[in-house]
Amino acid sequence: MARILIIEDNPANIELMSFLLGAYGHTPLSAADGARGVAAARSELPDLIACDVNLPGMDGFQVLAALKQEPALAGVPILAVTALAMAGDREKVLAAGFDGYISKPIEPESFVAELEAFLAGTPGAAASASPAPAAAPEPVTPPAAAIAPAINAPDTGPGTVALERPTLLLVDDDRFMLGVLNDMLTNEPYRVLSAQSGEEALALLAAEPVDVILCDQAMPGMRGTEVLAEAARRYPKTVRLMLSGQPDLSEIEAAIAAGVADGHYIKPVGAALLRERLGAAFRLHSERAAA
Repeated sequence: MARILIIEDNPANIELMSFLLGAYGHTPLSAADGARGVAAARSELPDLIACDVNLPGMDGFQVLAALKQEPALAGVPILAVTALAMAGDREKVLAAGFDGYISKPIEPESFVAELEAFLAGTPGAAASASPAPAAAPEPVTPPAAAIAPAINAPDTGPGTVALERPTLLLVDDDRFMLGVLNDMLTNEPYRVLSAQSGEEALALLAAEPVDVILCDQAMPGMRGTEVLAEAARRYPKTVRLMLSGQPDLSEIEAAIAAGVADGHYIKPVGAALLRERLGAAFRLHSERAAA
C-alpha cells in the first residue's frame, strides 16, 4: 500500500480524503498549506502527492514548481486537485507539469481508484512521464451501505435469533462513511445498526438492545457528545465511543472526563485496528453487564 500526501487547506476535505485512503489500506499524510506541503514532501518522500490548486499564499502551481526541483521526488506523481471548470483549465494544469488531476468535489466512490491509477506497480497505472491523466479507472464499488438495521454477521442457521448477538450502533451523518465502516466490519460476530443523526440514534436505542455505540462528533442537530450524554443517562452499561477527525478535541476530552464517553478514536482508522478496539469495547460491556 502507498503513502499519499494530501496538500489541502480545507479540513473537511482532508478528513474525507484521509478517511477514504485509510479505509482502503493506504497511509494518508496531510499538510494544510503549500509551504508545509513542500516540507512534508521533502521529509516524508511519499509515493504520490495530491495538491489543491487554489491554496492561500503558496498556490498549487508554486508547490509543483518547488517539488519538481527535488531530485528525491523525481518519480513521484503529483496530481492537481481542483474545482477549476473554465475552458482551458485542464490544459493549464497539465501544461504546468502536473501528472493528472482530480476534480472537486471529489467522488468518494471513485477517489481512491483515481489516485491508485497513478501509482507505480498498480495495474493500469499511468506512467509518471505521461503528459495526460491516466484513463479513467473503473469506479471502486462503494462499501455496502449500512442503513439501519443492517446485520452484517453471517447467519448461523435455522433457529438463530438475531437479537441474541451483541450489537454495535454506528452514528454518522455521512451515509458513505457509514458504508465504509460497515464494510470494515463484515463477518464480525455482531450486528451492526446505523443512524445518520442523533435523533435517529436515540430512537434506535429505544427500540433495540445495543452494547456499543461508535459515534461521530460533528453532526447537524445533536452533536456526538450530546448523543452519548443522553445514551449514558438512559443506558449506562452501553459502551460509548467517539470517532472523529476534528482537530479541536476539547469537547470530546471533557465528555470522556465526565464519563459520558468511554474513549475517542481519530479518523482515519484502519480496519484491523477498528475491529481490535471494538472487540475490547464488547468485552468492557460484558464486564459492565455482569457487575
